Amino acid sequence: YGIARWTPRVLVHWQPGGMNNPEPRPEEITPELSIPAMGRYLCYWGKDLADVPGDPALNLAAAYRSSARTVRTSGGVPKKFKEYAKQVDHYIQMYQPR
Repeated sequence: YGIARWTPRVLVHWQPGGMNNPEPRPEEITPELSIPAMGRYLCYWGKDLADVPGDPALNLAAAYRSSARTVRTSGGVPKKFKEYAKQVDHYIQMYQPR
């Protein structure tokens, strides 16, 4: 749901206050809740992927779709997520300042 496509069951761990707050209902998953939670998620898993070969941003994108363990085990973006990573890279390039 929402801009980051969270499920309430997963978002509850990354929202402000984490498990001390109730699981959000789908209609409560706003950009104001989703975007900072995504930052916390990416910072948390980014440290676990720091030494994995490949583009750190694409490794994180693949971890978001699967798990950090999957990306570590594959030594980078798993084959199953290569096309997804290619799309993410395309959008990253589009939004880079020129």
